[in-house]
Amino acid sequence: MTPLASKPTATTSYGDPVAGPVRINARALLVAGDRVLLANERGQKSFHLPGGRVEPGETVQAALRRLLNEQAGIELDYLTFVGGIESISIERGGRTGVLDVVFAADRSWGADFGSRLNDLDIVSVSLGSLLDLELRPADLRRLVPAWLTNTRPAWYGSASR
Repeated sequence: MTPLASKPTATTSYGDPVAGPVRINARALLVAGDRVLLANERGQKSFHLPGGRVEPGETVQAALRRLLNEQAGIELDYLTFVGGIESISIERGGRTGVLDVVFAADRSWGADFGSRLNDLDIVSVSLGSLLDLELRPADLRRLVPAWLTNTRPAWYGSASR
């Protein structure tokens, strides 16, 4: 077996390997009072933190700044690492490893926000409603309250199951 002939693999949160590259997403945790900003692809039931895919050659923080500006016109100031979530996504019939890198943003978004994209909604929801929403990745239900309680970075993935 030659190393060049094998496909790259990642281990999913369920311990099963995923063939192919792992997609990295940069996500922003924006909280004001008892409300958090979430994004949702129009027509979908699930919600995620604003942000998205890190492009090749781009740093995670640069990607997050670019994406928040593109998506909602939000310019981020100081970023604090919140944690990471490993998950899998079914795309084009195959399993893809996904790593969401989450940062808390030191920026008051107040009431002045909204989506700049036609296929994305940016909404403010109460922190108490997070348990009732379909979140992607699902471990956001654990990461967000843990961060708000103790402000210590956390990692959710194969070792946390």
